[in-house]
Amino acid sequence: MKAQKYEDVQYIISQDGDGEPNLNLVWKDGGLFISLSGLFISDGDTWYELPVKDLVNVNVINEEPLQLRFKIPALDVVVMGKRAERLLALRHFLLPYIKREKDGSGIKGLVKFWAVGIMELDILARLMGEEESEIVQMIEEAKKGGLISEDGRVTEKGLALLSANERTVLKGSLG
Repeated sequence: MKAQKYEDVQYIISQDGDGEPNLNLVWKDGGLFISLSGLFISDGDTWYELPVKDLVNVNVINEEPLQLRFKIPALDVVVMGKRAERLLALRHFLLPYIKREKDGSGIKGLVKFWAVGIMELDILARLMGEEESEIVQMIEEAKKGGLISEDGRVTEKGLALLSANERTVLKGSLG
């Protein structure tokens, strides 16, 4: 298999916890490579494969310097490159190939933001790394599923999607 080098990067690979990746790890220098089967990260002798078919999401988690988070089941990879425009271009290239998780994680994220009062389409789209049309569909699904009431409140059924820890954090942020 042949892979083409795309960008020199620094990266962190961590197991997925509950939410954000563990960024207490040491950044490694390496290269980001692209092939027909997926993305590869290498620090010389060691190669890590990120199959595009397994990608759940690619999010911008920091803008200065730009950091992208590649999420595959049970694994997070955060990369930072010198040329932000190349990483953003890669993200936009990959987004159409990423399927929303079947477990409703997109809806779960929507419910979390909705519960703290973030309901504006443009802000939700940016925070969730989705197109506004996708957010509209998720809102419709959440309302049909009884997660959000017609008057805009998150229902008990919606809150039940969240872990006990997430509900505690939400209650703390709501006062």
